[in-house]
Amino acid sequence: MAFLIFFALLIGALAAYSAWTGFRVARLFPPSGEFITLDGEFEGLRLHYVEQGQARPGIAPAILIHGASGNLRDMQESLLPELARDTRVVAFDRPGHGWSGRGNHPDIANPAVQARALRMAAQKLGLEKPVLLGHSWGASVAAAWALDAPDEISGLLPLSGALYPWKGSVSWYHSVVRMPLAGPVFVRTLMVPGGKLLSTKGIAVNFHPNEAPAGYAERIGLSLLFRPSHFRANSEDTSSLKSYLAVQSLRYDKIEVPTIVITGNADYTVSPKLHSYAFHNAVRGSELIKLKGTGHMPHHVRREIVVDAVLRLARGERPRASEVTIHEDGRVEVRPRA
Repeated sequence: MAFLIFFALLIGALAAYSAWTGFRVARLFPPSGEFITLDGEFEGLRLHYVEQGQARPGIAPAILIHGASGNLRDMQESLLPELARDTRVVAFDRPGHGWSGRGNHPDIANPAVQARALRMAAQKLGLEKPVLLGHSWGASVAAAWALDAPDEISGLLPLSGALYPWKGSVSWYHSVVRMPLAGPVFVRTLMVPGGKLLSTKGIAVNFHPNEAPAGYAERIGLSLLFRPSHFRANSEDTSSLKSYLAVQSLRYDKIEVPTIVITGNADYTVSPKLHSYAFHNAVRGSELIKLKGTGHMPHHVRREIVVDAVLRLARGERPRASEVTIHEDGRVEVRPRA
């Protein structure tokens, strides 16, 4: 009996601590942009976005789509200010992430469905024929958009993209989150303290072999991830992606929009060979940029290269139908596509 009482008190204390931390995190990292409410298929879905820059003649706007376990602040701290010097740029919190609602769509974990939601938001914001950049999980959304509405975009840039099904399973805790009784208890008691313990290692792994920017976790509001609703959405997205990509990836040879694929050759989070290299081979006329010695976060580590590629697409320049290798010392090797 004493053990049960102790256990109940422990669970209560963890739940109270997690709730207090969630409230504190929301105060520390409030919405940094505006909200737009969708209708139709996504009736009532409220998406958070940040916009900078202005549209200029001859330069398409850009849309930035963040990956898993993150939010739009990752783009605010990397690409958005740089690109805004030349064109209008919008970064979205994907449904259920950051400050965006998850909505009621039964298939919202499908990247193609998220693409439709962002397309509706882009239309409401008057973004005409944008260039799409999707990082990691977000690349699957950008690719789905290019497949389903190619006439609505000017270019596609998968960045360290997760684009194909892979061998193996996702982390164990995603299975726990889906359990009917254990899941809600888990996310309301253990995710906050667990996240604090694991986030430093997670950041180091994502950036390896490069160094993460100082204060990265605070600058992107990483703690927002460990709120129950955000973590459930992230877990659902991560757990489901493999099955959706098994179907979506069969159509990549149909993509005809100008495409530049960028990846670090030292990315141990999302395999360049399995994802980026294969996508380049599937999309006719695409350009592949390999960044030597770069991990999963090129938009922070080799920012100028990513910005240049987005702006080339935005200006209507055709991608080089080739494989470009950029070394750490700046040397460039170009191998024409066979």
